[in-house]
Amino acid sequence: MDVQRAKELLTVLADGVDPLTGEVLPDNHVCNKGEIVRALHCAVEELSRRRKKPLPENNGKPWTEELDDELSRLFDGGMKKKDLCTHFGRTSGAIESRLERLGKL
Repeated sequence: MDVQRAKELLTVLADGVDPLTGEVLPDNHVCNKGEIVRALHCAVEELSRRRKKPLPENNGKPWTEELDDELSRLFDGGMKKKDLCTHFGRTSGAIESRLERLGKL
């Protein structure tokens, strides 16, 4: 399920309506309790704040021998992981796992 759809469902539910049928929930329904309504609105707010980070440009691309050599050289030269991520257009997990594979970590 995507975040936008989840927000829509939670918003309708917080308004006391069954999001699947459109029926108004009974007054004694758990989703009409003050604390639950506040929790649902809080969840919707939090989902609204979330931004999906775009993946780096080289995410998922194969490593070449030349890139491995360059990564080793820069890492051995003291370049920080954050800078390696930017330089190679890769996630920190990709850099770490490659360094492990190269025997650097």
